[in-house]
Amino acid sequence: MSPELARRIMAVCFPLGALGHFWWLAKHGLLYHGPAPEWAVWFWYILCAVDVAVCVLLLTRPRVGLAAAVLTMAVSLTVNWLCFPTFEYGFNLVLIGLTVFGIWVFCVTPWLWRSLPVRTAA
Repeated sequence: MSPELARRIMAVCFPLGALGHFWWLAKHGLLYHGPAPEWAVWFWYILCAVDVAVCVLLLTRPRVGLAAAVLTMAVSLTVNWLCFPTFEYGFNLVLIGLTVFGIWVFCVTPWLWRSLPVRTAA
């Protein structure tokens, strides 16, 4: 797989996470948070907006996008695992998928970073 293709796949996966969240909302309601704290709803909404921004950055500003991807996954995984890891069965499946994607992002990003052309100041 080429680095360009891997970066594009990574970019597309971020808004897929947002779509997954909206599927969850359609199933449970716009303000549903189950046993999670009430602020979880707003965290997830903000994360959806960030997911779209990361996608755009990965496609238009690859270095900034890669840094944003790693930061987004680090925050998302930390909050989701520490604050509500046993939310409910369906969510746990989503959390496993999120974790697998996060590990992929962490492992692939150094390779993608090195594959980008070095920019020199003019």
